[in-house]
Amino acid sequence: MKRTYFNMISAIVLSATLLSFSAYGESIYNSNMNQQEINRILQGQTVVKSSSYKEMCVTSSNPMVQSVQSQVKKLKPAYFAEIIKEYPYKGNETLIDDFSRLVMDVPSYAGIPYYSERIQTTFDLYSWTKVLSTTKSENTTIINADMKMRPFEVMNTNITGINGNDCFFYESTNAKKIKYDGIPIVSEGNMKSFIVVFRNGDKWVLYGIGAVKAPTIIGIKSRIETSFMNRIKAFCSHYCEKLQNLKK
Repeated sequence: MKRTYFNMISAIVLSATLLSFSAYGESIYNSNMNQQEINRILQGQTVVKSSSYKEMCVTSSNPMVQSVQSQVKKLKPAYFAEIIKEYPYKGNETLIDDFSRLVMDVPSYAGIPYYSERIQTTFDLYSWTKVLSTTKSENTTIINADMKMRPFEVMNTNITGINGNDCFFYESTNAKKIKYDGIPIVSEGNMKSFIVVFRNGDKWVLYGIGAVKAPTIIGIKSRIETSFMNRIKAFCSHYCEKLQNLKK
């Protein structure tokens, strides 16, 4: 209860920040993004980068982007990925509402397709989800849910969504330890997914980050990294595609 109350207060503060921010066009891709990747983004493609949190490729004056990046630096994740996609503002004026409606529909997480490179099979990213509680204010929704994502045991997760002025913030954080084949490998609050959708001039920018602070266990490091990162990529890519399909 105390943690939910704290999350609610933090979310209200973030909401006020979002409502007061007015976006202007700016160059947001720094030297950690190569020209080929920038060209792909300009062509409407989704770019996924797996590197170090010390080499984030987006630099923005948007306060929500800065807040997310600050949280990631504080976490110091061992596993890290960025997802970037742009949409034209014209013709997509309702994108914030559309995206928030899609991604805050937690029961719809069950059924997101995930391709396992290791076993070369497609299966559901989450086999099931169960919403345990929902708390709402004017612009903020906080959901606590149990989710089953194999090979991990049931994960209890806090999900926060904030609708701001030309900006939407999403955060998913594990509320309890995560176990992998019976071994606790992620402490409470150390597996985070962020998505910030914000207006930048005549474009919407969807900027996602997956960050996991977990031990690099010899012998299974690459498997854990693939399990974490590919699932985060699958989640963001799924909602990018659903958003695109809304406009067809």
